[in-house]
Amino acid sequence: MTLRPALGALAAALLLSMTACGPSPDPGEWAKQQFSEKRWGAPGVHSAAGGIGPGAGMDFTPGNAGWYDIGIACEGTSSITVTVTSADGELGTGNTDCGSSVATTMELPASQITIAVEGTEVQGQWAIAVAPAEAPKP
Repeated sequence: MTLRPALGALAAALLLSMTACGPSPDPGEWAKQQFSEKRWGAPGVHSAAGGIGPGAGMDFTPGNAGWYDIGIACEGTSSITVTVTSADGELGTGNTDCGSSVATTMELPASQITIAVEGTEVQGQWAIAVAPAEAPKP
């Protein structure tokens, strides 16, 4: 019968079109594209990536109290809000538009840190990389 080959060709065409128009690469691969290997994969760097949604973010404990460079990137949503907290409470919060990566410097204690990510929409992805840094110049 000619129906099977036609169904096979249709399925192959559908799969190819879904792959070509599908979502961005997985968040980890996408994050590597947003940040240099030095920022993303160097020793002492804490990094995470994921989809926008409830519970999005990362937890880590810095090796030492001090200044840290925090790189943030997102796509698929217009902006995100990033909130940094420790056991003592909120350390800072900020908003950034999505599309290109941004960085800020923050003083962190040597205790568990939580970085929460909230998007303006419930779609898209984010990436964060936190690395030791020098104190900003006054």
